Amino acid sequence: MGFLLYPVYAFLVGDTLIDTGTNRADHEFISALKGRAVARIINTHHHEDHIGNNAGVQAMFGIPIYAHALTLPYLDNPRLNKLRLYQRVVWDWPKPSKGTAIGSSLDAAAYHFEVIHSPGHTDDHICLYEPERKWLFTGDLFCGTAFIYLRQDENYLQILDTLKKLAALDINVVFCNLKGAVENGREALLKKIFRMEKLRDDVLKLRDQGLTASKVREKLLGKEDSWNLITGGHYSKQNTVDSILFGKRPDEKQ
Repeated sequence: MGFLLYPVYAFLVGDTLIDTGTNRADHEFISALKGRAVARIINTHHHEDHIGNNAGVQAMFGIPIYAHALTLPYLDNPRLNKLRLYQRVVWDWPKPSKGTAIGSSLDAAAYHFEVIHSPGHTDDHICLYEPERKWLFTGDLFCGTAFIYLRQDENYLQILDTLKKLAALDINVVFCNLKGAVENGREALLKKIFRMEKLRDDVLKLRDQGLTASKVREKLLGKEDSWNLITGGHYSKQNTVDSILFGKRPDEKQ
C-alpha cells in the first residue's frame, strides 16, 4: 500500500542472498536484484517474510536454495505454514520453491559460512557465521536487545539458551532480519541475554510470591497493547510470561 508497515531485511553477501523478504514487496525486491550476480539463496527459516521471494529469485537466476532440512517441506508447500489473518494481510503465503538441505558449512566465493542450528524462534532456524570477518547472520533470533513480546509458537528458554551459545563466538557485526546491521554484535547479544535472564528471574520470583501469570505480566511488562489485539493473542506480552513459566527447556522431554 505504499508504506513500510514492518521492516524485514535480506542480505546480499557477495553472490549469496540470505533470505528473500516478503512477496508483498516482490516487484521492488526483484528490481533491486537486476544487474547483480546472485548464485544461491540461504533461508534462515521457513516463515513467510523470509522465503517470500524465493520463487521469483530462483526463476530469475536459476539458482539453488539452501535451508535446514525441516524448512524444505515449507518451500515445497508454503501453505503448510498456517497463517493467521494478520499474517495473510501483511505478508501472505509465498509461491512454492525448491530447496536443498544445507550442510554444516557453505563456501561461497570469498566467504565461508558456518551453519549453526539455532532453535527457539522456530525449530528449523539457522544462523550463519562468517569467522574471518566475524559476522553473524541471526535471522529472527536476535531482533534487538529488548524482550517484551513473544509468539505463541516461540520458546523463551530455548531462545535464551541458543543466544548464549552464539555469544561464545567472536562477533563484530550481527546482521539481524529486523534491525539490520548491528555493530558490536557480541556486546548486543550479551545485553539481550542479561535482560532475558533478569526477566526470567523476576517472573519466577513473582510466581513464587503467589502472583498469577496475568498479574506477573502486568507488573513486569504492563498491560497488553495493540500487538495483542491485532494478532489475536498470537504475539503478546502474556506469551512471554507464559513461556517462562510453562515452557520446557530444550533438554526436557516434551
